[in-house]
Amino acid sequence: MKIGIFGGTFDPIHVGHLALAKNARSQFLLDKVILIPAYNPPHKKSIPFLTSAQDRYEMVKVAVGQEPFLEVSDCEIQRKGISYTFDTIEGLEKKYPGSEFYLILGKDAFEDVDTWHKASLIKKKVKFLVANRTDHDSHIPEDVIFDWVQMPLCPIAASSIRDAIQHGKPVDAFLLPEVLRYIRSRNLYQDQKSRS
Repeated sequence: MKIGIFGGTFDPIHVGHLALAKNARSQFLLDKVILIPAYNPPHKKSIPFLTSAQDRYEMVKVAVGQEPFLEVSDCEIQRKGISYTFDTIEGLEKKYPGSEFYLILGKDAFEDVDTWHKASLIKKKVKFLVANRTDHDSHIPEDVIFDWVQMPLCPIAASSIRDAIQHGKPVDAFLLPEVLRYIRSRNLYQDQKSRS
């Protein structure tokens, strides 16, 4: 089985995330893509207050909905602690023995792979599927197997969506209606002055 792993804070999940998941799945003929909201992401220290892990999981759950080939997993939330990609991959290897794993991520995260926990071991376990978020040149980490996901540039930032919601600006173009309804029902992102 060919399985895509797509982790992130998803704070909130937006149409760019879904476009990346779908394009990676179709381009590389993946059997499914598992979206995994982080419990405590190690590379998001600049954001002092994340939306609760449960709210972020629920937003991904409603975004995925009945979408074929896309699933959501709460494995990092259940594990608690810092959400290291290596630990997640090891857990999925046990759950899906004999499968091939493809790590789906944006270019900015890909360029920082060498700073990740057990990066050298991760590189041996997965192929990276990378979306270009900008038209700038890329730094390619050493000793990685990777491919570019072919899709239009999608420079949507979750931080901009949070800011827009806080200031009452429209975000309908960036969020699925189900996600926006969830955000409004939970009154999320209304008081984010301390966030970056």
